[in-house]
Amino acid sequence: MRLCITGTCSQGKSTLIKDFLKEWPQYETPKKTYRKFLKDKWGIKTTKDVQWKILNSMVDELQRHGTDDKVIYDRGPLDNIASTLWAYGKGVDDVDDDFVQKCITIVRETLKHIDIVFYIPITKVAPIQYDTEEFLADKEKGFVDENYRTEIDNILKAIKRDWDINSESKFFDPRDKPAIIEVFGASNERIHLMKSYLDIDGDAIDDTALMTAGEMNQIETVKEQLGITDSQSDAFRNPKGYE
Repeated sequence: MRLCITGTCSQGKSTLIKDFLKEWPQYETPKKTYRKFLKDKWGIKTTKDVQWKILNSMVDELQRHGTDDKVIYDRGPLDNIASTLWAYGKGVDDVDDDFVQKCITIVRETLKHIDIVFYIPITKVAPIQYDTEEFLADKEKGFVDENYRTEIDNILKAIKRDWDINSESKFFDPRDKPAIIEVFGASNERIHLMKSYLDIDGDAIDDTALMTAGEMNQIETVKEQLGITDSQSDAFRNPKGYE
């Protein structure tokens, strides 16, 4: 199983991976990441060159692992393309339409090397305790701000919506695309949600009977309380489409 934690800055991705590895120690996480590869911070100060280096670093790392491996990545191709789309929208550097289309093509193929994306969205009620001190330090240096954080999350939400409803998506091959599962809440709550999809060995639970209707309803209720909606929620609440 090849898993990826995705989300905008300061959503507790690194913390979730630490918690995950305590629960599923049979997994590993790459020691050499694009963060160390680039050495410097990025974000608002990203450039075309930075985005290209990050994407190529991710491709190289993802190709190192196969379906029999158990690995979890801190960010992945969706984070990269979200940042690239943000830069394109802001007119950053020389990020143009040709570059965006080239990146989307690579991301589409690279996503085939991931089995599940666990996405941490910003919600209306967000008990996630992110590292405020680190965020404020990066903000002071001009790497991030609240608008950037929210805008990246909005792009990720749009990509998730595209995954939900668009069979002609540019981002995903409908014949071979990873699952995208939202996780939210405090640390123990996020791990509890992941246990709904992974068994004790860290393998995907593909038998829906392992989750009762009550458990599925509870998850959908929490999602509604946090302001998370998707086509899966709509289908669960109204399976015959009458309302």
